[in-house]
Amino acid sequence: MSSSGWSWSPTRALATFNPNVVNSLPSLEGLGLPNPVGYGGLGAHPAAAPRPPPPPSGPTNENAAPAASGSASTAKPAPDPERAAAAAAAAKPATAATSRKRKSDVAVEAANEDLFPENVEAIDDDDPRLDRLDSDTCNAVRRKIRTWIDSGAMKVGQFQDALGVSSKAYGSFMNRTGTWDGEGCDTFHRALVFFKKRELQGLPLKAAKPKKPKTAESSKKAADLLDVAGVELPRESSNSVPVFDTCDEVRKKIRALLAKDGVTQAAFVREISKTFTDGRKVSPANLRYFMGRRGVIDGNTNVTYYAAYVFFEKQRIKAGKPKTKFREEMEKVHKGTGVDTENSASGGVFTLADETVTLDKYGRMLFHKTR
Repeated sequence: MSSSGWSWSPTRALATFNPNVVNSLPSLEGLGLPNPVGYGGLGAHPAAAPRPPPPPSGPTNENAAPAASGSASTAKPAPDPERAAAAAAAAKPATAATSRKRKSDVAVEAANEDLFPENVEAIDDDDPRLDRLDSDTCNAVRRKIRTWIDSGAMKVGQFQDALGVSSKAYGSFMNRTGTWDGEGCDTFHRALVFFKKRELQGLPLKAAKPKKPKTAESSKKAADLLDVAGVELPRESSNSVPVFDTCDEVRKKIRALLAKDGVTQAAFVREISKTFTDGRKVSPANLRYFMGRRGVIDGNTNVTYYAAYVFFEKQRIKAGKPKTKFREEMEKVHKGTGVDTENSASGGVFTLADETVTLDKYGRMLFHKTR
């Protein structure tokens, strides 16, 4: 208690609750207040501090923190929790979860890449290969259209735009039922060309069913299926292994293999490319072209045919499976030479005026007298 009477100090009151609070409080002298030690025997008050200058005119920053008087430093505004969280998220590097595309998006992109690849042979409408368009009936074309649409390759409106036909013309053709009913419709002829071009380009005529997500087990099974490195065939080093399967038979085996979980076209192409010892490679375009052909030995000069046959023969030997009856018949028909892989089966053949040529199921040419 001072000589002038009773006085109260907040510092002493706070110290009774928590002594550490006292240490955190600023000193009264540092605040620049008049007569900081109470109204004791100090006499008159000192002169008051000059008033601060008025704020400048014009727009002001309402969010700015007010400056403390005297020697105290400028106080920082309290951070906004939402902005702080957003800034922290933006500052974090992209993780695998945030930078990776959704599986559904990846699946759609992969399907589009298979159906409409960029690097594919362009075929003009006047291509001579399109002249032979008498193999499909109207009903056959309608089945192809329904398969194409039902697989999800295109929506009906998109397909109509691709053909350049109206919805009325499209519906008129699709609602008919006769074998050749609709032969004069634009939809029939344009759809015929559409699918023929895709066949010549080796592109699928429907969207593939989505495969199951890869797992460690499926990846291991796929790797085991494609691993035939431990098997070597006679004459393999000279790239002259006799082929005793037709092109259609090899295509059937390729489709069955690619349908298995974890097996991709890219991995298959890489594996069968190892067949050649002279530096040749099988490209995805080679595979698409070969898979788009139809016929017993149509595509016999494509590198995919020879390389895939060698691969499947190695796979058969590795699995310890016997030769099929058809395989043994092929060996008898083609003897030790195998199917010709040098001369294209689609080339011309010289015949007499009274002869025609056909291919049997073994890919063998048979000449017939017409009279």
